[in-house]
Amino acid sequence: MNRWIFFLMVVVGWFPAVSFGETTLADARFFQTGGGIRVYLLENHANPMVEVNILTRGGSAYDPAGKAGVASLTAWMFNEGAGDMDAETFRGRLDFFGISMDGDANRDTLVVKMTTLSEHFEEALRLLALALTQPRFELKNLERAQRERIVELKQHREQAGWLAGLQLYSMMFAGHPYGHPTSGTEESVGRITLNDVRQFHAKSFRAPEMVMAVAGDVTQPVLVALLDRFLGGLDSRPSPHGKIPLAPQSEKGGEFHVEMDTSQTAIQMGVVAMDREDPDYYPLLVLGQAFGGSGLTSRLYVELREKRGLTYGVHSMFLPLKERGPFMVALNTKTASVADAVQLIRDEMRRMAAEGLKDEELLDVKRYLTGSFALNLDTLKKQAATWSLIGYYRRGMDYLRRWPERIQAVSGEDVKRVARRVLEPERFSTVTVGKTVGGGKTSDP
Repeated sequence: MNRWIFFLMVVVGWFPAVSFGETTLADARFFQTGGGIRVYLLENHANPMVEVNILTRGGSAYDPAGKAGVASLTAWMFNEGAGDMDAETFRGRLDFFGISMDGDANRDTLVVKMTTLSEHFEEALRLLALALTQPRFELKNLERAQRERIVELKQHREQAGWLAGLQLYSMMFAGHPYGHPTSGTEESVGRITLNDVRQFHAKSFRAPEMVMAVAGDVTQPVLVALLDRFLGGLDSRPSPHGKIPLAPQSEKGGEFHVEMDTSQTAIQMGVVAMDREDPDYYPLLVLGQAFGGSGLTSRLYVELREKRGLTYGVHSMFLPLKERGPFMVALNTKTASVADAVQLIRDEMRRMAAEGLKDEELLDVKRYLTGSFALNLDTLKKQAATWSLIGYYRRGMDYLRRWPERIQAVSGEDVKRVARRVLEPERFSTVTVGKTVGGGKTSDP
């Protein structure tokens, strides 16, 4: 996943209101189509381009039992033909007009992205609507998608970091829909049928569940008219996808080692933390940056990289989801240093919970957070992605404007309280992938 997209997914809202060209990020216009699609428009006529980002209720958390990967394959097949056009004809039409359109899936949502010149926006939206309302879903294309996905999964199994993340999620979210891999497994992908994909698409792309963010060279009257024309017939019933259950919070984490012949060992540690609505959400963002966030001044970077040279890089991240999301730590180190690295991380957790942050450290973190995120929103694509997330998770039209004050309101006591709540070493699950280091359950990759 692209770095800025991952950063955006982790902390959507970590930015002040800033301007790029003619558009101020805090002044998106909101309207709702007759069928119920929530639309956020950011007009910007500096360049003849339009970006569209759609999120809908249909991530891997809604995969049918035993068929992990249905959401991902449904997204993969989004541009594989629609209406009376087969896959080759449909993609040829996109290429002729210079339109980029594809789908993706994460744990909460299906994502559709489209880029077009504004002069071709009408045709682009027509093709997008066809893919939403009249997908072809031909068997030969599903079989090709399955073959490619299985090859990808086999290749991923040669990557220590990917294996560590796969195992960590299964431990943190044992028995929960967030616990299985978004892309599925070789076995589950092979069991997916064409009917599975068709049903998943039909359940997911319902107007009331969809958020569309449009950024670029288009006006609201034009957009409203085109949406009514092309998407007026989209299913307006609520999605039958059930509610994602509350993610469990374990009192004791486990340890797991995957044997792999590598020069370094991948270490990932994690715990189920909180959701976006939690009162401690903003203090956790501040804590996460100070503990192991981006930059060269985090506690973990100083202790493990600068002082001891145990790793080239170490980072922590909080990934908020619809329900409780994880707080994780990741690094690579020499096999002989694994025990020392894990112990140092646990020691730093305890120190953060006992001492919190010094006043100057807290001030520096706040400055970094409120001053840095604008650099990640300097294109129409990033702006559309931002507003689709804000809309889908219902963060409010004033979210960008109020974000700096909410970060500035976090006190040292807030950080210490959240550290005591989240950074409990005994609750963290720990996965190592590399040569045998001893301890924990061991499995072949």
